[in-house]
Amino acid sequence: MRRAALPVLIAITLAVGCTRAHYRKSADRAAYPIVADREALGPGYGIGRLQLEPPPGSRLADPFNPDHPPKPPDDRAAGALMDHPYKFHGSRWWGKDGHTDLIEPVGWEAALAPDDRGTVYLNQNKSAEVALLNSREYQTALEDVYLSALSLTLNRFEFDLRWFGRNATAFNHAGLPEPNGSSTLTSNSDLGFNRNFAAGGQLLIDFANSIVYTSTGDNPQVRSNLLFNLTQPLLRNFGRKVRLEGLTQSERDVLYAVRDFARFRKSFYVSVAVQSGGYLDLLLAVQTLRNSEANLKRQEETYRLYAELFRGGRASVVEVDQFYQSFQGARQDVLNTRVALEGAKDQFKLVLGLPPRLPIELDVTPLDPFVLTDPKLEQLRDDLEAFQRARLQELDAPPSVEVLRRVFTALRDLAKNGPSAVTSAGADLDAFGRQLDHPARPTDDPEQRARDRATYTALKTALTEEAADLEKATARIERDAAGVTEETRKAAWEASVEGAKLFLTALDGVIAVQTQARIYRIELPEVNVSQGPALAFAKENRLDLQNRLGQATDAWRKVTVAANALRGGVDVVASANLTTDPERNQPLRFSSELSTYTVGLQFDGPLNRVAERNAYRLSLITYQRAKRSVVELSDRIEFQIRQDIRELERTRASFAIARQQVLSAARQYENSRLNLIGPKDRRTANDSTTLALIQALSALQAARNALAANFVLFEQRRLQLLLDLEELQLDDRGFPTNAAPRSPDRPGPAAPAPAPRAGAPGP
Repeated sequence: MRRAALPVLIAITLAVGCTRAHYRKSADRAAYPIVADREALGPGYGIGRLQLEPPPGSRLADPFNPDHPPKPPDDRAAGALMDHPYKFHGSRWWGKDGHTDLIEPVGWEAALAPDDRGTVYLNQNKSAEVALLNSREYQTALEDVYLSALSLTLNRFEFDLRWFGRNATAFNHAGLPEPNGSSTLTSNSDLGFNRNFAAGGQLLIDFANSIVYTSTGDNPQVRSNLLFNLTQPLLRNFGRKVRLEGLTQSERDVLYAVRDFARFRKSFYVSVAVQSGGYLDLLLAVQTLRNSEANLKRQEETYRLYAELFRGGRASVVEVDQFYQSFQGARQDVLNTRVALEGAKDQFKLVLGLPPRLPIELDVTPLDPFVLTDPKLEQLRDDLEAFQRARLQELDAPPSVEVLRRVFTALRDLAKNGPSAVTSAGADLDAFGRQLDHPARPTDDPEQRARDRATYTALKTALTEEAADLEKATARIERDAAGVTEETRKAAWEASVEGAKLFLTALDGVIAVQTQARIYRIELPEVNVSQGPALAFAKENRLDLQNRLGQATDAWRKVTVAANALRGGVDVVASANLTTDPERNQPLRFSSELSTYTVGLQFDGPLNRVAERNAYRLSLITYQRAKRSVVELSDRIEFQIRQDIRELERTRASFAIARQQVLSAARQYENSRLNLIGPKDRRTANDSTTLALIQALSALQAARNALAANFVLFEQRRLQLLLDLEELQLDDRGFPTNAAPRSPDRPGPAAPAPAPRAGAPGP
């Protein structure tokens, strides 16, 4: 019986096998190198993080033992069916690894570095980093690459030695109980391997051992067989073309998967950082809200001024009502824009893999070019308007001398800021002038450059005149302040009102100069791409086109494989069965007298090949479709790039038009405002002035929105061109290493450049 115990013990050990962790790690050791090998085949095949399990700081991380995870929270109704399937009691061992109420790890938000209020600050690169860490879409795509490599390991294993070990042990009793009956213990064991060959042959080697014990006490019967079996096709299923097809396809599929993921990774960055719904799109929504809030502020200030003018009898109720309606419309616009921004933020959080409840705050420094007025100048104008409204409230009862002196002191303090206002505007105007000194670019319009230079000259003259007006207004305020007496109380009050108007009018002129200079300073990045070299570069480097070419070759190979199945079957079969003498009980002493050897041919005539015929015809059609698919994608790439270049050119032109519209709308607003608040010789408050102000404010808001939209749209299309050219390259972190398309006169791929600074409006 001891001899039977050994094969039984071996069988139990083999049946139990290794641990779950051993097999998981074994799969990783086989799959990861395959993916790494494919990455090394091309410069654009990098996929970044290769490790399948998300890092600990990810929301997708699993803090539990991956091989023995605890039971997760279950749906109550479905859980009842797990505990009592049909009429049975469910297993009591489902919870042997414990229970958890968690689906996502606790404290994953700490990796986002929130502030004390729990708010997460995001810039462009931080957004991409968070998405790579927490995006479910990205993790699923990475797992697909791993699964393709894992599938290949099975195809490779098919051509390795495939060992097997089996044992069957049975106890049999017949007749009456002992000692009258008879009992038999039989143990049959097999140990061997299969091997497939590249030309289609198959080899089987099997060592079989049988041990029989009986209750009669006789010596056990031991018998062994050593079986060799070789099959080699000669027609059907013969040759490396046919037999290696599955392995070849699987090897190429992993390369396709790596390329697809490398391209997905680039598209993922562009969608998160730039494209519609991405970070840059959020910044556009922020700028739109800023424009709406600025319009609301101007509407409210002007409405308050109209209300004071109405009290003094210098504005009609119709004018007040008209501006009140416009003011309420601006309030509604701010509400709508703010709700749209918050909805866009929540949608962006979903893209990043974050819960919508998580508060985020965006780095808005890329919007600095759209701040068209120095905040200090804006505050100075607000203070002057508040001063003016306060004076209008004193229309029926001029204040005392003491109050008037304090009024003039406040006005003088405001007027002291005049030189700094001129300096601020002059700095922007000088920067605009230096910009005009840059050499002309191929895409520049000579006529537009001449107009811009003329505008610069006119602005320089205007700033000099407004500076002089500020000095005059300041001097007048000083003179009027010194003449305040009880006898001149009413005249002094009127002088304070008129002095504030003169200074405010000159300040508006300074702000108008600064606004126009800053508008001109907003420029789009240069993109020098020629259509011919761009198309050639894309067709040589597009990863999806490379895959499509490979898939056409796959379809071409399968024509040969399908044609092989039409042939008759002729197989050479050889076998040898070496056996031992059962009477000697010597399991390794094979007897030549009892051994058998066989060799022969097996023939299967091609008399029924309807299914194979159809498969062959299908392979021919599939190949033609694959070729057409290559041509179709090649044409689509041409269309994409031609469209990208056209759209870039159109967006650049639209941006220039929007800039001129902002300039025109700003001038119209300043002129209409001057008609309302300017000196007596310029003021003509009436219905036409009110309508002109309302229209100018509406046009200015629309033009500013259009300018920002075209700026963002150009950046989105510029990145789309990089993506369509397959020239966008990412580093291991997932950030771009090149900032612009390759110049047509610089052959080869773009030289790597540092990653963009955090918060830049594009890579």
